[in-house]
Amino acid sequence: MSDHERCSVCGARVRVETTTYVQKIDGRLAAVTEVPVQACPQCGEQYYSPETVDRLQRVLMQGQGADEPPKTIAVPVYPFS
Repeated sequence: MSDHERCSVCGARVRVETTTYVQKIDGRLAAVTEVPVQACPQCGEQYYSPETVDRLQRVLMQGQGADEPPKTIAVPVYPFS
């Protein structure tokens, strides 16, 4: 985890949490759960360590292979307009 102690946006003290990281890949959403992050409870800014970013990239690249993910969920999609 990175050494952020204070949020660079609002100055509040950040805390270690886990989150779900979502990324669009080839027109499909992919999610990685239980990702460690330092998060600001005041403004919501999130900080990922370089090691976490590297691991996310590896997990998402593996997910593009032939293996099925361990879990799949349906996601409703609504237009903004």
